[in-house]
Amino acid sequence: MNEQVKPMPPQAASKLDELALREQLRQFRTKIPDEPGLNPIVNVAFDISRRLEAGDISMVDLRALAGRLMDRACTQRARRLRARIGYIDNAATLKDFTDGVDATATTSPDPGAAFAAFKARWETARSGIVLTAHPTFGVSEALSRHMVEIASGDQAGDTTGIAHGDPAPLGDAASAKQSPHAHRPDDNVDLSYEHARAQEAVANLRNGYTDLLNAFYSTAANRFGDRAYTLKPKLTSMASWVGYDLDGRTDIPWHRSYLIRLQEKRAALTDIRERFLALKHRLGESPDTQRVSRQITGKLDLAIAAVDEQVRALANMGNEAASLPRVANLLARQDGYNLTSTEPLSALFTELGATIETPQLKRAMATFAGLVEATGLGTAHIHLRVNAQQLNNAFRAYVHEPWTRDLSESQSLARIVEMIRTVPRESVNFGSLELETATAIRQFALVAQMQKYIDRETPIRFLIAECESPATVLIAVFFAKLFGVEKIVDISPLFETPAGLEGGARLMERLLDEEAYREYVLGRGRLSMQTGFSDAGRFIGQISATLAIERLQMAIAGMMKKAGVGDAEFLMFSTHGESIGRGAHPGDLKTRLHYVFSDEARLRFVRNGIPVKHETSFQGGDGFMWFGNRPLTARAMATVILDAHRDPVPDDPFYTDTNLSLDFFLRLRSYQQALFAHDGYRAVLGAFGPNLLFRTGSRAVKRQSDGASAHDRGDPSRMRAIPNNAILQQFGYIANVVAGLGTAVGSDKERFVALAGRSARLKTLLEMIAAGKRLSSLNAMGANAMVFDPGFWAARASWGREVPLQPAFRVLSSYMLEDERATSINRLVHHLRLDSIDLHAIMTEAGYGNVNALDEARLELDVLQAIRLALIMRVFILAAQLPRFAPQNDTSHATLLGRALSLDVPEVVAFMRQAFPHRVSAAQDAAGYDEKATYRPRGIDDYGRLETEILEPMETAYNFIREIGTGISHHFGAFG
Repeated sequence: MNEQVKPMPPQAASKLDELALREQLRQFRTKIPDEPGLNPIVNVAFDISRRLEAGDISMVDLRALAGRLMDRACTQRARRLRARIGYIDNAATLKDFTDGVDATATTSPDPGAAFAAFKARWETARSGIVLTAHPTFGVSEALSRHMVEIASGDQAGDTTGIAHGDPAPLGDAASAKQSPHAHRPDDNVDLSYEHARAQEAVANLRNGYTDLLNAFYSTAANRFGDRAYTLKPKLTSMASWVGYDLDGRTDIPWHRSYLIRLQEKRAALTDIRERFLALKHRLGESPDTQRVSRQITGKLDLAIAAVDEQVRALANMGNEAASLPRVANLLARQDGYNLTSTEPLSALFTELGATIETPQLKRAMATFAGLVEATGLGTAHIHLRVNAQQLNNAFRAYVHEPWTRDLSESQSLARIVEMIRTVPRESVNFGSLELETATAIRQFALVAQMQKYIDRETPIRFLIAECESPATVLIAVFFAKLFGVEKIVDISPLFETPAGLEGGARLMERLLDEEAYREYVLGRGRLSMQTGFSDAGRFIGQISATLAIERLQMAIAGMMKKAGVGDAEFLMFSTHGESIGRGAHPGDLKTRLHYVFSDEARLRFVRNGIPVKHETSFQGGDGFMWFGNRPLTARAMATVILDAHRDPVPDDPFYTDTNLSLDFFLRLRSYQQALFAHDGYRAVLGAFGPNLLFRTGSRAVKRQSDGASAHDRGDPSRMRAIPNNAILQQFGYIANVVAGLGTAVGSDKERFVALAGRSARLKTLLEMIAAGKRLSSLNAMGANAMVFDPGFWAARASWGREVPLQPAFRVLSSYMLEDERATSINRLVHHLRLDSIDLHAIMTEAGYGNVNALDEARLELDVLQAIRLALIMRVFILAAQLPRFAPQNDTSHATLLGRALSLDVPEVVAFMRQAFPHRVSAAQDAAGYDEKATYRPRGIDDYGRLETEILEPMETAYNFIREIGTGISHHFGAFG
């Protein structure tokens, strides 16, 4: 321990200079081969800590340095976003898109046949964009906008002053408000905030869609003349589940979701009205034109007024029982003004287009109709989501029969199928929604009410998370038929758990054996399925999860053909987060789309004659930046659309050398599963838990009990994917992406490297691993374990250079003697280092260079890690100086210290302020009393020093720690 912590040389220690710190890191790195125990990040962090505690440098100095580093990381992140989207300018976007559309028009001597082929290709959406929102709003709305400006602008952006012109302490609420680009989330990240951010992205999607649809009609008209305006293209679909996702949460009542849907309907109608009014004055004075124009504005005005009345009534509904029937009667009123179908508007726009001669205006009218038809009577489609347990519990509550638990799977399926065959039709009202206590049943009843009174045609996705049984899907089919919504609901099982991925093919095969399910699929014209990359990645590793999902996708193609539902569309919804650790490929958007749904998987459907629609998710504050303004959105959307119309490339050798590829998959999965059970891996996740992170979403992160050990807190099965990956990022090594390659390749290195040179699929997998390794540092992971090493604190006490802090160091060393975190994490570091030896060799031979190279970005990331580690040391040192007290409410000094050393700082500070109140009041103003006193209570001053010398500095350091965490996430390109 003592040998690896060395003071910095005088020339570097003279001031807190980032160039000197980076050079120091380089120098330490060169010494590691001769001093294997040396950790450059620990040494730099130790020197910063010692100088900070001695007063040689201040928090303001650290803030300025960290601010510059984070600003640059943020700017580089924005530039990478531009490159990944492929944005150049609007002209390039439209040219690429129109060239791509034109290339799909076949050259045929029969013009009618060519038009029919073009029509068949484009009148069904082959792709979809879905906005999802978990707790991933890691940066503020203001900073997101700034990054979008950099990504879409001609300027590089300010790299030095985005956040830190104000010298106020970091993390202070006032400071965050004064600095609109502070590297932290907004304070008000609730459901309304998330929905507003999602709808801003949706608005950009609608703008991008109209731009591309207009360009589509222009291209089609050049080919086919006025016949082009008879086309009803579906370029892509847009959807959101924000406000409708009840997987893992119960805090969104039915009336909140219904109100959100009404507000989206109003926004959509208003959007169409404003677009139309902007062109209305150019339509000409033809009587027919004017007549239809008045009909459009009148219908829109009346429909908006009707929705306004509904929104006001529902928003102002009180808690008293009598208010619901009154509001319900208004919502269900049929007065002819409330639009529930897009057909009247589409027909009017089509009719208006026929009265106009100007090509630009004909395109505009066709575009208006196309936007309405693409999105329905809402800003976008919606996805409702529950988990399988909610659905199974709802069914048991509905039937009240023991067979739901006691029968075998085949017997249960037979009962459910019979119930589907004989299901009665049930009608519901808004009172039914209020009375129903089963979440899953209430969601189906909610769909029924939306179908009746909001939009009777637009499909609604019904996602079932953690689906591991065919019975669960059939239960959903039963409830859909029970409430009469099976014609608009796409029931989509989500496969993401190990059991779901391993048994998903069997589950779907078992479903397709049932006539009841086949009838449902053929009735809807599609079989829907969802795969979850991020949760799968925390169970079996990201690369092996990707391969498992691919195997499942390929299996479905043969099943559909065999089951006789090959005429139905296969709807594949790929859900992942925005980070590498959650399944988002770091390459450009085309690569990302083919990473989650490979060419080989697509070919299986082509060869079986099954049409495919591929939807992909963009998540939270990170994903919404892809659609942060109109130009970026148009480019991203154009890429998504054209990719779905590109023919997949056949004959990848990765799928012909099946022995090698299967062995690789199985060994990698085995390595990752063993890794997740490693005590050190669990110690990493549980050392600080989510306390390293800001709250970044409305869905709370589940916390373990106070008495749980780091091992228990860090169990991956008890932690959601977002904090799991966020903590791996913060500790500096995204093991669920990087680890295991060497073991998986084994003795087949030469064959594997040769295959990597010929296989496009294997190339995307290795690019993912290489990008993760360039960002990952075992030195960082080991450094973050150092604060739990009793030897570090004992040595720091014994050197005699920080005499005033010796008591605190002794307290920390004594406490850590029984702490296993440092030992466990260091064992993990050694385990991963052995694996990384083979990883580096494979990557080098495969042509990816030195993935362990220390470039400027990597150095700056290490400096951020060192600064944060020094701040963690400060929190620990301050915590060790907390005054002792008698146990209160089962909280002792030792338990409170333990919480502080897990960075549960808000709880520690709150407890200490209650136990040692520092009150400033009129009672302390001696001048206000006639009677004089010579005695002044001593505790007043002592408690005041506790506040100013320990608690406030601890809070400041803790908030600074979390903000640097945001800076670290900039390097990874996403939160969690």
